[in-house]
Amino acid sequence: FNGYLMRRVLLLLLLLLPALFAETTTRHRAGIPEEAHADESIMRNQRVLASSMTSSHMRWNTRASTAKQICARNRHGAEWSGLLNRSQLFIDELNREMDGGGGHVTFFDSARHQPVFKVHKRPLHQFLEESVKHGWPSFRVEDVVWENVRVLEDGEVVTKDGLHLGHNIPDNKGPRLCINLVCVSGFAPEE
Repeated sequence: FNGYLMRRVLLLLLLLLPALFAETTTRHRAGIPEEAHADESIMRNQRVLASSMTSSHMRWNTRASTAKQICARNRHGAEWSGLLNRSQLFIDELNREMDGGGGHVTFFDSARHQPVFKVHKRPLHQFLEESVKHGWPSFRVEDVVWENVRVLEDGEVVTKDGLHLGHNIPDNKGPRLCINLVCVSGFAPEE
């Protein structure tokens, strides 16, 4: 009897797995523009991207060694929660923007220095409050520079060149792209 029951349970699991995977994929891609969907083949350049990261090209005193580990040699881990709270230069820049600057900030990836997020369509204080609450910079669909950002089936958020940025962790407001600060600490490219 136990063998029969075990086979039935396994058969039921096999039948349900595709539906569970489809639901997860749908959840991670809901609200994401179709042209921003990507597959695993986009990740083939991670090691090459790591070689272009140097501390002299990083904002907010973030470290290139940390960025290489989190953004170019990693697919599932993240920097420590709250790292953005410990980066006084980051907090100071956001406060300057809120107190009299343009009220927006552009984030550039740490390897190619392409714009990946622009917080300018919603209040900067809203971005900061949400980010501090969750422990990582939390971007919404309207903040994303979609020409440079892609989302994989499992919700992993990457650049169009394959640099790991973070993950889409949807909430009741829709997609919430939870991003590692070290992966978006690049300076604007020199013009």
